[in-house]
Amino acid sequence: MSGGPELARDLLLLGAESAAQTPAERVLGADDPWPVLAERWEELRARMARLETMADPQRGRLCGELGLGKEGFWLVLLCIAVELYPESAAAASLLAEDERVHLLTPVVFARLLRQARGVPFGEALAEAVDGTPRRLGLLERSEAVPGRPLTQQPLCAAAAELACWLGPAGHAPAAPGSWVERQPPATGCAFDPALVRGALALLRERRVLCLRGASRRALRQLALDLASLAGTEALYVDAADALPPAAQVARLRGGLAVLDLTRAQAPRGEHPELYRLADEALALRSEAGDGWGIVVLLGAAAETRHLPTLAVEPLDQDACARIWRLAGQDEATGRELARRYRVDLTEVRGVVAEARDALRVAADKEAPSPADLARGVRAQGARRMGSQVGLVPSCATLDELVVPATLRRQLADVVGWYGSSARVFGEMGMGRSTRLGRGLVCLFSGPPGTGKTFAAQCLANALELNLYRIDLSQVVSKYIGETEKALAAVFDEAEGGHGILLFDEADSLFGRRSAIKDAHDRYANIEVGFLLQRLEAFEGVAILATNLRSNLDPAFTRRIRFLLDFPMPDRGARQRLWEQALPGAAHREPGLDVGALAERFRLSGGSIQSIGLAAAHLAASAPAARVSQRHLVAATYRELEKNGQPRSATEFGHLAELLPEEAA
Repeated sequence: MSGGPELARDLLLLGAESAAQTPAERVLGADDPWPVLAERWEELRARMARLETMADPQRGRLCGELGLGKEGFWLVLLCIAVELYPESAAAASLLAEDERVHLLTPVVFARLLRQARGVPFGEALAEAVDGTPRRLGLLERSEAVPGRPLTQQPLCAAAAELACWLGPAGHAPAAPGSWVERQPPATGCAFDPALVRGALALLRERRVLCLRGASRRALRQLALDLASLAGTEALYVDAADALPPAAQVARLRGGLAVLDLTRAQAPRGEHPELYRLADEALALRSEAGDGWGIVVLLGAAAETRHLPTLAVEPLDQDACARIWRLAGQDEATGRELARRYRVDLTEVRGVVAEARDALRVAADKEAPSPADLARGVRAQGARRMGSQVGLVPSCATLDELVVPATLRRQLADVVGWYGSSARVFGEMGMGRSTRLGRGLVCLFSGPPGTGKTFAAQCLANALELNLYRIDLSQVVSKYIGETEKALAAVFDEAEGGHGILLFDEADSLFGRRSAIKDAHDRYANIEVGFLLQRLEAFEGVAILATNLRSNLDPAFTRRIRFLLDFPMPDRGARQRLWEQALPGAAHREPGLDVGALAERFRLSGGSIQSIGLAAAHLAASAPAARVSQRHLVAATYRELEKNGQPRSATEFGHLAELLPEEAA
């Protein structure tokens, strides 16, 4: 612990002793010193002067990082001394001439500083009433004492400030704490250097700069570019629920303060408190001698009024390639990863560090490969997704998908479209001319069990993306506006999660708009309208799967790049599906014939897969543990029963003798 609180304690005790020894009939004016104990005051004054020049860590934090002057420094020390030493609290009570008050008051502070350091009473009083320590949140006004003037109301140290003095000796953490994310400067910029230089010049001139855009990732990256060009850290304050107090932002030191309001910002309109916060925080940072202003990150529809504002476009492939190079990757690796994933430098640093740690534990190679980094990006994105989505394993390949040749060619076209999008919208310049978004939206339609979800899994694996299934129970709400809010979060997270959004039973969300008969119809139509707009602006990959294509709102068709119809499998396709649904030859009885089942029963791929799984379980419970024809017939009978399809002996033909007893 620093020696400052002990010295502040001695100051309080000497002040109380001097007040007690001053004759009662003598009334002192505001600037009148105590007429007693002059030698002890001189000695204490010299000790205080030495402390003001010492290389003390706490003094360095208060006067260096936070920019407090001499008056503010001693005000904090005296409040800390009252907290740490009971005799200091008793002395403060004597000086306040009120047994109910055991804290420092502005009047007591002003008298002590006038006596010990020669600071005019009015200046010291103003510092205690509403000076930098209070405005920075280091001190708080305690509960009011009725009938006392403001200058005699007690002050106390804030809990966070007191914690800085209760730690180990010499421990002086840089406030404010864990809510700040610090990112070191990079060796270069992801955005165009000319743009960054111009933005930095505007920031230095106006000391506040709003960055507005649809991509939170791009906004954070430009803020880091500004800090990097200036050779300092970026200090991110993420206001997820509400704006932080201006004092917290003002206390940031050692870098460029970046206030991220993209999650707290309403979809449209203004933040009424934003202007006040920006003005107050700037004023406090100016008082503390801080040379930097504040960067504020806002959504695309935010209003900023008089604040200088710069519109920021999403990161393109070239910017992402530069980001990978700034993280130490070579040109080829950077280009390949940038083609597939949109990431900022903060994300890349985390992926690279995690991959290197994993390799160090495994001790199998020194540097992560592009495949290691790609897996890290996808894993990082999956961790950021909310409860509205579920990660679907996607290890299946397109070669395993049993569909007609026409449909297979369409899926190949989807893969090709995705792989060439960066070139089309970048090198060819089509991004400037197209009215639709850059995302890839596909519609998979067909009867249940025809492979729509499995095809999505295969496609995700082919594109090296995660597959996220939307949980409709988490998204759709009976409360007005809540569905829209939940869907906005889903789309935002998907663009950061590097995955495909799978809307299963999409007609429940993207249904036809109806005639307005009541308020419910009106808001339901608003939700569909929001989905249309958000889907058009979506930059990722989305798959809408539906059993009833006719139920979809026709306006969605214009937003869809590929329409893929999944038919019921024909006889040949059913034969291949039966073969895939069963375990390998070692786990089948010799001569097992699935041809008759494929010929007789017009089942979907999903039903055949269920039958194969049920037959394997039946076989595993038997001593031989091999799938037999009897197991297949029994599992087929139960699947037909479940689906409400005919299952008489006539349908099974020569296989009827293998039916289970309950079928008799």
